[in-house]
Amino acid sequence: MMDAPLTVAFDQAAQDSGAIAQVIASLPVSLARGSEAGELVGIDGGAGWPAAAERAIDAGARGLLIVRPVPADAASLVESAAARGVPVVIDSMWTHDPAVELSAASFAEVADDRCLLEARVSSAVGSEWHRVLLDQLSVIRAAVSPVRSLDVIRRDRTGYSATAVLATGGRVNLTAIGTDSVAASATLRIVNQQRVVQLTVLDPATAAPGRVVVTSPAGANELESVWETAHRAAWRRLVALVRQGETSRDLEFFADDCAVAAAW
Repeated sequence: MMDAPLTVAFDQAAQDSGAIAQVIASLPVSLARGSEAGELVGIDGGAGWPAAAERAIDAGARGLLIVRPVPADAASLVESAAARGVPVVIDSMWTHDPAVELSAASFAEVADDRCLLEARVSSAVGSEWHRVLLDQLSVIRAAVSPVRSLDVIRRDRTGYSATAVLATGGRVNLTAIGTDSVAASATLRIVNQQRVVQLTVLDPATAAPGRVVVTSPAGANELESVWETAHRAAWRRLVALVRQGETSRDLEFFADDCAVAAAW
């Protein structure tokens, strides 16, 4: 017997940042619009999001999705979610794009302690750059490796540049550029003597698929595109966690990335 759709509650701020109504419409078998106290709750990651998440847990939420959270102390939320067995999914800008997971095996073949990862993002002029940095650290973690240390070289209203060290021992050059001429995007690229691996993902609002291109002496090979937005994939993951009675490590990883981003 098929499970009934899980009800979803969210406010306008979460809708504006996470396009939740569109996701629900695209997953009618899994999700349905609910009341204020839905089984799943979407929360915008602006100031005060940990307290809003705890209130949702107290109201009986079975799963939470946080859209692009700003740096915050979530220790109390971690305890509350663990005590109630409530999975929390962090919906960063690019991390859940299917191309990110698709790229991981190719990056693993070249991401050793001698590698240099070029990580570049573009975002709208006037973006909250500390928020963009967390998005960038998150997609690097998912595709390649967690970042363990960060040295900010430049930061201003137009973006930032930094160097970092991966958990693998490899190095990273991070840049962010403010522009309104193209959609927000993230590109990760590693070059070694035999191979180039490049991942490019766009703002979920574009609905364009991410691209993974692996170039070797035999030529360039573009891996299969998956037409699903990062927002939709994040909600499907939350549904699966709730259905299977599992939790997540997203808050733990987010705390680690916040600690790295503290160099900001």
